[in-house]
Amino acid sequence: FQKQVRREVLSCMQRDTTLETAFNSKLYKRTKKQSLREVRITEKLERQQKEEQKRKKRQKHQEFLNAVLQHAKEFRDHHRQVVQKTQKLAKSVRIHHENAEREEKKERERIEKERLKRLMNEDEEGYRKLIDEKKDKRLAHLLAQTDEFIQDMTNMVKKHQE
Repeated sequence: FQKQVRREVLSCMQRDTTLETAFNSKLYKRTKKQSLREVRITEKLERQQKEEQKRKKRQKHQEFLNAVLQHAKEFRDHHRQVVQKTQKLAKSVRIHHENAEREEKKERERIEKERLKRLMNEDEEGYRKLIDEKKDKRLAHLLAQTDEFIQDMTNMVKKHQE
């Protein structure tokens, strides 16, 4: 027994004088034996901490999933609105061009009717003016040729009379 005590004392002295114990003060502490009650309490606390960590992790994951779903919904809504705006704009442009084309057609028909009316009423000045406004080169050329022929015929008739 005496030898065992001496060995323990010597080993403790050696341990206390080493550099390791100078830097690590926890080596001086004696381990305390835990009672069964303390062990149960500790295990219960550890279980509670693990459950709390799992709960926080699940909650954080659920919040992340909710954020992703919300973003997806906002993304779809935004692009649906963009498509709707684009379609609305395209429709309004199409309607504008259809109206402009219809008005232009009405105006052409009105001018054509006016031209024919003046032609039927033998209003040569008004007829020529409408052709010039329309810039119809074919009709203007035909009228010029007709004027030339009439002028030639007039000259021939005058020549023949003399």
